[in-house]
Amino acid sequence: MKKYTLPLLIIFLSSMGVACKKEVSPELEITVLDNGGSAVRQAVVITSVPGSNQGIINPQVLDSVVTDNFGKAFFKYDNTILLRVDARYNGVLLDSLYVLLETKRLRRGDDNIYERTMQIDI
Repeated sequence: MKKYTLPLLIIFLSSMGVACKKEVSPELEITVLDNGGSAVRQAVVITSVPGSNQGIINPQVLDSVVTDNFGKAFFKYDNTILLRVDARYNGVLLDSLYVLLETKRLRRGDDNIYERTMQIDI
């Protein structure tokens, strides 16, 4: 009986580690800074999907947010997605980037936040 106890205990504990993980949807935090490294308030951060003119898109993906006092804009998505992110200030496109946000299997309480910084000339 003793020789079965250790292997059964190991199997039980390893299965507990897997059972505690869950799918966590991605979140995106964009920080918009000027050339001096200061936060840019009231910049418009726009998300879209490359090549989206050829099909149906979830309306949640096509979004825009005005940055807060800390130059930050926040977005949340249900699934893995490839996004184009544009930063505009006074209607002028100043920076763009692409980011792949993936749904991940994480431990309970862990966040799935992607942080990116955009530098603009104003």
